[in-house]
Amino acid sequence: MALKDEVREQQEKLRGKSFREKLEYFWDYYKIHTLVILFAAFTIGLFIRDTANSKDDAFSAVVLNSYGFEMQEAFQEDFASYAGIDTDTYNCLIDATSTLSLDSMTQFDLAFSQRLTGLVQTSSLDAFISDAEIFGHYAEGMMFQDLREVLSEEEYKKYEPCFYYIDEAAIKESGGMDEGLYPDEQTKPSPDPADPDAMETPVPVGIYLKDSSKLAQWNCYADTKETPVFGFVFTSKRPDLSRLFLAYLTE
Repeated sequence: MALKDEVREQQEKLRGKSFREKLEYFWDYYKIHTLVILFAAFTIGLFIRDTANSKDDAFSAVVLNSYGFEMQEAFQEDFASYAGIDTDTYNCLIDATSTLSLDSMTQFDLAFSQRLTGLVQTSSLDAFISDAEIFGHYAEGMMFQDLREVLSEEEYKKYEPCFYYIDEAAIKESGGMDEGLYPDEQTKPSPDPADPDAMETPVPVGIYLKDSSKLAQWNCYADTKETPVFGFVFTSKRPDLSRLFLAYLTE
């Protein structure tokens, strides 16, 4: 049937009917069409809202195995204020919730390792903090920047007594981490990362955060006596904010 004839037929059916009857007829005849249009409009509206409300990340850090999840939001807000990050426009992300065990390697541990790899590969992570054992695994995978390349002369002198070193010569000899950023039981951290004299080619890649009042304030590493280590992720495009985060943690 031609469209013109179909329209004429519908008009004849509605002739003489009340407004309510016309409305009921319209709903019966066009119900599916109306629902499809409403659903499409709703979906488009959600997409527009999410796009309008989405924010870029100004800074991103992982504070691994810190068990500071209860204070994570306050931690983020406090550093954002310290760094002058407008959280109405940008995200300030500090993950104090994630955990990782090198002993068990459960599905949760594997999931975190995969997520961490993705963050590093996409330049979405700026700073990383963990206990020395885990830091050593990722340091030998060349995940962190050489501190000689990222710190100012003044900062270098300030933090040098707290440096965490890797032996670049030993890593090259062993071939590094065959599994990239995934923990490997065959890869061991340097016997004494605080002693560069014991290494052939010492490279400073981390900073021990001894007695950090900020980590204590946000209840990070409260149940451990081990000193966490800070590193600059080598793919980060925001080194200035990472240095500011280090200053914040050591003030």
